[in-house]
Amino acid sequence: MTEVPQEERCPYFACTACGLIGEPDSADYALTGDRGHVDWTRPVTVGCGFCRTHTQITDSDILDRDTEHACSRCGTRTACPADADRVICWGCGINEPGAASVGARATYRQDVERGADQWATARVRVAKEDARARGALPGWAS
Repeated sequence: MTEVPQEERCPYFACTACGLIGEPDSADYALTGDRGHVDWTRPVTVGCGFCRTHTQITDSDILDRDTEHACSRCGTRTACPADADRVICWGCGINEPGAASVGARATYRQDVERGADQWATARVRVAKEDARARGALPGWAS
């Protein structure tokens, strides 16, 4: 089995909920018969790395990697869309703002990410309270 190319596993897309552009933080896809590529004839579900919304995309939603981003940590040049709001370095894995994430757009990106983090924290708090009420909260989680 060959490895699926990273640009297929991690396609850049514009989130339908927040509008920001980046690689997904999760992807659920089928492989072609030879298991070497993503099967774009089947639904592909991706999770937005900014707002955490899950959505289905098709191959027409994939944005071209028409420029490169130089990593501030290791210097690796990673192909990405010029409008990318966040780029994940293929060398060291650091996740940093893309070239389009400046000014008001950068502030909006930070607000979306902060909101998603606060929502996730609130969901964990509620889950812990529910488990505590049922007497099912493990001691290590309290």
